Amino acid sequence: LVVENIETKVLSVPPPILSRCFQEIANGMVQFHEAVKISTIPFPFPYAQCCECLLVVHWFLVAIIVSQWANDPFWAFVFSFIQV
Repeated sequence: LVVENIETKVLSVPPPILSRCFQEIANGMVQFHEAVKISTIPFPFPYAQCCECLLVVHWFLVAIIVSQWANDPFWAFVFSFIQV
């Protein structure tokens, strides 16, 4: 697209700036292909199961501990279920 517009004189860009544009486009494509390689690597199943188990344990323990810690049921609900 860039080359076609330069040939038709739609873009009149000096050669150093044009080569820098091509270099940046090439760098973007390299980074894109690096990201594709990372996304195709499967997530380890044991790690996913461990994370899921720890989240369930956290879900139960926070409710129990906060109910003992907070005096008002409203605040116990807020501290237990409105976490960031």
